[in-house]
Amino acid sequence: MKTFFGNRLVNAIAIAIVTVLIIVVLSVWQYQRIRDTGVIIRHSNALLLQSEKVRRASDQFEVNVKNFLLTGDSSFIDTAHRIASRLPRAIDSLRSLVNEDSVQRGQVDSLQFYVNGNRDVLARAMRLSKGGEFGGAATLINVEARTGYSHRIQSTLDELEKERRGLLDARRNANQQKATQLQWALWCLMGAVVVLGVFVFRKIRLDLKNEREERLSTEGKYKMLFHKSPLPKWIYDEDTLRFLEVNDTAVKDYGYSRDEFLSMSITDIRPREDLGRLREDVESIRQQPGAFRNGQWRHRKKNGDIIDVEVTAHSIDYEDRRARMVVVNDITEGRRYEEQLKKLNTDLAKRASELAASNGELERFAYIASHDLQEPLRMVSSFLQLLQKRYHGQLDAKADQYIHYAVDGAERMKALIMDLLEYSRVGTGKENFTPVDTAVVIKEVGEIFHEKIIAARAQIDIGMLPVVTGDKVQLTQLFQNLLSNALKYHSDRPPVIRIGAQEEATHWLFSVADNGIGIDSQFFDKIFIIFQRLHNKTDYGGTGIGLAICKKIVERHGGRIWVESTPQQGSTFYFTIHKKG
Repeated sequence: MKTFFGNRLVNAIAIAIVTVLIIVVLSVWQYQRIRDTGVIIRHSNALLLQSEKVRRASDQFEVNVKNFLLTGDSSFIDTAHRIASRLPRAIDSLRSLVNEDSVQRGQVDSLQFYVNGNRDVLARAMRLSKGGEFGGAATLINVEARTGYSHRIQSTLDELEKERRGLLDARRNANQQKATQLQWALWCLMGAVVVLGVFVFRKIRLDLKNEREERLSTEGKYKMLFHKSPLPKWIYDEDTLRFLEVNDTAVKDYGYSRDEFLSMSITDIRPREDLGRLREDVESIRQQPGAFRNGQWRHRKKNGDIIDVEVTAHSIDYEDRRARMVVVNDITEGRRYEEQLKKLNTDLAKRASELAASNGELERFAYIASHDLQEPLRMVSSFLQLLQKRYHGQLDAKADQYIHYAVDGAERMKALIMDLLEYSRVGTGKENFTPVDTAVVIKEVGEIFHEKIIAARAQIDIGMLPVVTGDKVQLTQLFQNLLSNALKYHSDRPPVIRIGAQEEATHWLFSVADNGIGIDSQFFDKIFIIFQRLHNKTDYGGTGIGLAICKKIVERHGGRIWVESTPQQGSTFYFTIHKKG
């Protein structure tokens, strides 16, 4: 509806403008016609005046000639000659006035001829009179007066004047008719302008009324939202900083009554140590009065509690005063949680640092311990093997069994120490990371297990493998451990091992799948813990460190390792290597 009325108002204004333009054009056009008519009237009047001059001159010439014939007074002859000398100039002036009208120009030419003819007739009459033939002169004058040139001169002038007066009368009548039509048109246009003016005036009044009602409705909605807001809100004067209005939530949360609020300024709810910053902020607002403000402050409640708040303020006009509306969000609990979180993060960082130092010390201890234990263990193992070789069969069966157990334990202790040493060597840095072609790594690992692969009649399928960024020695050890397990834990069927890789957004996903004895799902996490074994050492050898080393290597390369398996069907070990190492 608003758009409809708006379009009608625009159309009315456009029509009013067009109407005014039409009135202006018609007025200019009518003024031009009046001016043209005035020119024609002045021309016609000049022609009639000149025609009258010619008529009088012709009449005076004829009268003076006749008076001479009657009286014989020569003065009449002199006057007639003067008039006769002026008459051609009068006819020429008349001709110039009708130069554009061919008909009237022909009439003037005829008039010239008649005037010349009449002058010749009167000249003959004067010669007859001077010769004493008064009767012949009188007869010539009488005949000429009735049917001759004198009569034709009068008839021509009458016809010329009649045509000109008829033209003037027609032009006056046409102008009068046009003026009447124009007057009616102007009155109609003026009436239309008045109607449009009334419409526009009523439309403006209606728009003002609707705007006022809409503003009142909007103000009512804003007031309701202001007072019913769950957040504290208030309005304060930018010049005096005094509160002008507060909502119910502010009264409830801050403890001041509405009257107390309205008698205070915003400085009264600020701690003393924050007043300097507040004055700077107020001065900044006065320099940029329309600026939107958002910041964190401290407020003081009536009971003296200091709370942390987030304040949002924007400029408004309130009862013809420059004011700002403020929305307050209490962030005291959030700030407390933030401080607690910072403290927890600090503690965690400290503990992580301590744990990293502890892990480093443990790794160094494991390395030193495993390295230092090798020499005495080698000595024990050597003497036990020497004892077994020299005294085997010389003692009773029980002694041989004990010697066998001791030698076997020493060998297992040696393997355990070597694995522990290897585990401790897997660091956390990335100093040795270089581009590594995993296809080459798999080829080298296959050569290491060449004899075992033939002995187990294993089939190994290798897919397309990428070049990754990492530690080649450790990646070799990773694939070596996984392939060793696939060959070790096989079923009665010949092992079938598939090695492949798939590119993802940020990682390469590798898989090593076999058709071996499989793993129960309850042990999926346990197998990656150091020294955790699922089988008796008499069934399958090993120290239980291999997969723990694999996990440590994968994590060092920014990835993770997991297993999917079904008992008696096989296992698939997945691990990811970050593309950037």
